[in-house]
Formats: sequence, structure tokens, C-alpha cells
Amino acid sequence: MLSEPSETSASAAGVRTAKQSRSQLKHEALLQAGRRLLETQDLGTLSVAQLTRDAGMAVGSFYSRFEDKDAWFAELVRVTGDAVLRDTQALLTGPRWQRASDAHKVTLIVHHVVDIHRLHRGIFRAAHYDSARSTRHWPQLQAYGLRIGDEVCRALSAHMRRVPLAQRRLRVGIALQLMFGTLVNAVLHDPGPLALNDPRLERELARAFLHCVGLD
Repeated sequence: MLSEPSETSASAAGVRTAKQSRSQLKHEALLQAGRRLLETQDLGTLSVAQLTRDAGMAVGSFYSRFEDKDAWFAELVRVTGDAVLRDTQALLTGPRWQRASDAHKVTLIVHHVVDIHRLHRGIFRAAHYDSARSTRHWPQLQAYGLRIGDEVCRALSAHMRRVPLAQRRLRVGIALQLMFGTLVNAVLHDPGPLALNDPRLERELARAFLHCVGLD
């Protein structure tokens, strides 16, 4: 399971830092409300009034914490990305990873990344829902993807004995690019034949990943 997001890195621009515990709870409630609403609604049509109503507070509470909706969404991406990165680091250093065979290590990675896209599909859609906002928010997600790639490469490189050392980061990067690209396309467009929730998608991505890193 992926952990609940918590704040670790600096807040996004346009976000007023909550200092008291009550204010922190309201800050988190506004993020959680958006997380729920974005599962079924576009960022462009989501209003501040809806966010605050779902969170059980007044509109003024939103503007005392966030400059505007873009600042709120950037903060949602940051908090979620930090949580995903922590979960990735925990997976790659935990007991399941240590016990797993080389091939099963890839299965664990793929399962983890697929879960991320299933759990946070609303955020992925929202970050890319129109060209004006995607230029601001999509690079945030790309940056977290690169950091995850670095973590995966460090954890997997020593097991890729069939791949020359100088090519290992590239091969992991290609495997992740194929996987992230497929998953984002499934989130945004659902082109088929395998939908995001289809268990066969995970198996096919694992097969492609194993081939890319020389562990098939």
C-alpha cells in the first residue's frame, strides 16, 4: 500500500505555511478534498467553492492558505510526489526487496509504479488537462519520475549482470519510459487494448521491463 502523503519538502509557491495543528489539518483537508474530486472531475471545472464545501469549510479558509487554485494544485502534486518517493525508497530498501529474486525485483517495481498511477490517476489527468496548465504542473511530475528512476537504477543496477555497466542507467531509463508512457496514456486516453485496471497490463509491463534490463 502507498502511504498517506505528508509534507516534507518546501511548500509550493503561493502556499502559506500552516503553523498551528488546527491550520495544518485544514490545509490537509483541502488537499484531500481535491484528491477525491479530481477522481471524477477536471481541474478546469473544479471550483474553489466545491473544494471548500467538500472539505467542510468556508471559501475564505482556502484563500488564507493558497494564493489560487494553481498554487493549491502545485502543493497537492508536491505532497503526493514526496509521499510516492518515500514509498519507493522504502520498497527498494525493505525486506521484500532483499528477499526477492532478480526477476521478482522487477515485478515489485512494476506493481509499485502501476499502483501509483491507479491511486493518483486524478492528479495525472489534472496535471495534463490543458496546455496552459500542463506547462506549469507536468514538469513537477516529470521531476519526481526522474528521481524515482535514479532510485530504481541504484537498487537494480548490480543485478543487471548481462548489461554492460555503462549502459545500465540507460536501460533502466528506457524501461521506465516505456512503462510511464504506457500508464500515462492509459490514464489520459484509455486507448486499449489493456485498461489501467486490467491485471494483464501489469504483467505485460513487467515482461517488457525485464527484457529492457536483461533479466528475462
